[in-house]
Amino acid sequence: MVNPGGRLGVDDIVGREQEIRRYWRILERQGLVLGAERRLGKTHIVLKMHETGRDGFATFYQDLESVHGLTELVRALYRAVDHQLSGLKRAKRKAVDLWSTVLPKKLGNLDLPEARNNWKGLLIDAVNDVLEAVGPEDKVVLMWDELPLMLHNLHKREGADSVIQLLDLLRSLRQQHGARLRFLFTGSIGLHLVLRTLRVAGNANDPVNDMHLETVPPMVEAETIELASRLLCGLEHPPSDVETLARHLHKAIGGFPYYIHHIVDRLGELGRPASTTDITASAEALVCADDDPAHLAYYLQRLSTYYGPEEARLSLIVLDAVASQEGATTMDNLINLARHTLPEVRDEQVRETCLLLRRDHYLTLDRRDDVMAHDFRWHVVKQWWRHNRL
Repeated sequence: MVNPGGRLGVDDIVGREQEIRRYWRILERQGLVLGAERRLGKTHIVLKMHETGRDGFATFYQDLESVHGLTELVRALYRAVDHQLSGLKRAKRKAVDLWSTVLPKKLGNLDLPEARNNWKGLLIDAVNDVLEAVGPEDKVVLMWDELPLMLHNLHKREGADSVIQLLDLLRSLRQQHGARLRFLFTGSIGLHLVLRTLRVAGNANDPVNDMHLETVPPMVEAETIELASRLLCGLEHPPSDVETLARHLHKAIGGFPYYIHHIVDRLGELGRPASTTDITASAEALVCADDDPAHLAYYLQRLSTYYGPEEARLSLIVLDAVASQEGATTMDNLINLARHTLPEVRDEQVRETCLLLRRDHYLTLDRRDDVMAHDFRWHVVKQWWRHNRL
């Protein structure tokens, strides 16, 4: 079923088996931080892992985007476990009943005046309660979706010190319960952006260097074609050559599940079988439409939100320069292009900005014709940037 931007049922999540197998192998030994751009389907990967499960693991999923405080986090953890504990295959009836009995008291403690100042003890108790409820046979995986956004909100609301203390406490819990406790963090904004802000505030620690960092890739071609074919077949007027259109869709937009759903949704409004020409037109509309249905303006807006003023300024100069080129561009050419806009910019400033933009998934650095060259990581973002910025 076409559902651009909506939450899919596990049976509707196509592919990703290779990534999921890898992520489970990592969780056997340590925690995992998954970074990815929006619309790549990272949340659905984590939900598929949570719903399908794996022997030896008990998973609890939480979306932290709306959590803005430390006691809110503890409350959200208790409620998530309360909702999901009874569904565990190996959950003991006694543990489930005991959890239901103690939960009102635990939640009541969070409403006490002293709770705000005792959040560390409350969070430690909550994690210990979860480990005890599950029992010693399984590892516990706390899947915290959009953790970096929660940390960003917490930073604005309660200050850098609260964020630092939370990350340090989570690291301490991982070390204390290393045999059984795992965290899986995901985020559309990189956790490195939050940590960079904390370093500016005086924190020199790296509180997640005991966890493995992975970048979620786009869907591979075969999975993209499978998804596109399923969606095209489900239209009221399916095309006669589904595979040809599915391949054309992959070529036009790549392995971004959201964009595929969105384009097929537009094709469904035609009232007739779609053609490859319709796919090309829909892909162009995705980039050029005034109402920005793909929310690509996010790539521009996030610079002023998560970067410092000078970083944002230099990033715009570099991205505009890269977008102005048909293909990839070398560092020497990029420095020259940047100086057309800002004559006083130093070579090292451009290099450092490119490094930051690569880490933040704007740019990629690859060998082209025996030289290293920068280009936008995602073609659709480069198209949007050229249409709206140049």
